[in-house]
Amino acid sequence: MRRPFALLVTPAASVLMVTISLAYADSTTLPQRKAGLWELNTTMDEGGSSRDQSMKICIDGDMEKNTVQASLEDHRKACTTYDIKVADGTTTVDADCLFSTRKVISQTKMSGDFQKTFEVKIESTTSGVEGNAQTIVVKRVITQNGKYLGESCGDLKGGEAEGSDGTRMLVQ
Repeated sequence: MRRPFALLVTPAASVLMVTISLAYADSTTLPQRKAGLWELNTTMDEGGSSRDQSMKICIDGDMEKNTVQASLEDHRKACTTYDIKVADGTTTVDADCLFSTRKVISQTKMSGDFQKTFEVKIESTTSGVEGNAQTIVVKRVITQNGKYLGESCGDLKGGEAEGSDGTRMLVQ
């Protein structure tokens, strides 16, 4: 019996997916992932021990475009700073955003051709008030490497991801 893959996708991984999608928003200066099957390896470090996660995801061209548009609109509303710079094969995004009651200051560096491989590294600090008015600060480093596996997604549908244990979830 398959369990929902959502259990394997942590909030940090969700932030990474949204941030990656946002990075493609300006197609004239930023790449989009090629449609097809991708293998993603993610390492998340929140100051304690790091966690690794692997998954395969089926990227559909229309899905990529729609996700980019929705993500860009959300970030335009939530961020006071969202600066994109491209230099020496690396795209850097500096952001200062407020999501609900959480302030997130981040720097994202992206490299690779996004047709066969890519690497995204996010360094962020999230702060906000938790439950009994205690201020919580979390520093994160998330690194994701993507490798294009081919045009065919097999039995995965566009927007569907499968974890290394076979569980699935719809990403979009």
